[in-house]
Amino acid sequence: MPQKPGLKRDLAAERAARRAATQQARLVPQGLPTVRPEQLMPSPENGRRKLLKIDELAETLRSDGMNTAMTVIPPDIYVEIYPQHKEAVEARVAEGVLFVVHHGHRRLAAAVKAELPEVPILVRREVPSLRIAAIQENLQRMALNPIEEAREFQEALDEKDGDGKQLSQRELAKRVGCSQTYVSHRVALLRLVPALQQATIDHWLKEQQLLEADEDEASTGRILLPVREAATVFARLRPDLQEAFVRGELTSAQAASVSKLPAEQQAMPAAEELDDCGAINESPADTAASLPVPRSSDSSSSSTPSLPPAAQPAAPVGRPNDSAEKRSADRTPATQAEAAPAPVATQEEPRGVIVVRSVEDLALNIAELLEPDEIEALRELLAS
Repeated sequence: MPQKPGLKRDLAAERAARRAATQQARLVPQGLPTVRPEQLMPSPENGRRKLLKIDELAETLRSDGMNTAMTVIPPDIYVEIYPQHKEAVEARVAEGVLFVVHHGHRRLAAAVKAELPEVPILVRREVPSLRIAAIQENLQRMALNPIEEAREFQEALDEKDGDGKQLSQRELAKRVGCSQTYVSHRVALLRLVPALQQATIDHWLKEQQLLEADEDEASTGRILLPVREAATVFARLRPDLQEAFVRGELTSAQAASVSKLPAEQQAMPAAEELDDCGAINESPADTAASLPVPRSSDSSSSSTPSLPPAAQPAAPVGRPNDSAEKRSADRTPATQAEAAPAPVATQEEPRGVIVVRSVEDLALNIAELLEPDEIEALRELLAS
């Protein structure tokens, strides 16, 4: 009986081979020459002494392949330009090297780590100056600004694959070779009003040294907003409060305080509510006058009836590093006799006051405004 076609064929192996061929075609750009990574050698004249984030780039190459070809030079041309490396290059040629990498040393290292079978290359045979060409390559590689990156990230997050699934921020970060926090901060920038988005771009341009030295906040009134502050503080504000900051009606300290509240509870701080900067800028005399003078037990009994502890009005409380002389001046003689001596602080002037509205409010202010050693000193004072 004749054997039916297809019998004794390893169909699973054939399907796996077709999937591997399809995957390889997807990982390597079509139309470019390719070589095995071991057929390339790094240039001994590479100006990048330390290759950073190779693991992240290797992970990206495993999933999406190398989308940009490496620029390489034939060994004989390289030796003509750099004869001092003739012996090293010829030794690698004897081992099977076909080209010397000009641009793409990080990609080569990541391709080796990712165990890619082939990588795309672009061969250059006429290079007037390898060093100048390398500098031009690095300086001409203009990155996206933070807002452009944010839009690209959001578009990638909104895309759906064939199964209708979308990438999470963590999955996207893994695919592009950055941290999830990086993606999260960039996407948050899209919640900024246009003026603050431009402020973030301007700060990035200044960091890239693409703004002239005199084009800064002092000379032009331009707002410069770092990405981290923009994403973690101002992106959490309602748009009207962001506009208030642009107009100068809201300070950075007030914005940081308001941004901690849910959007429905956010509001412009009242005029009488001083932020820390206002308290610090007060003169010692003004601060001393603003602190209430405690009454003795005799004066309390002769005045209006005392309220229960829960109904007592809130009063400003001095910072633990206020000077002992200032505290003694604010007390009556009876209070001075009864109170324990306050520790002498190292600072000569008070750093401000905390307006107490509740125990929780006091704890939050202490945690945010005091240094760790000051908090420890306050604990020791309360325990005494």
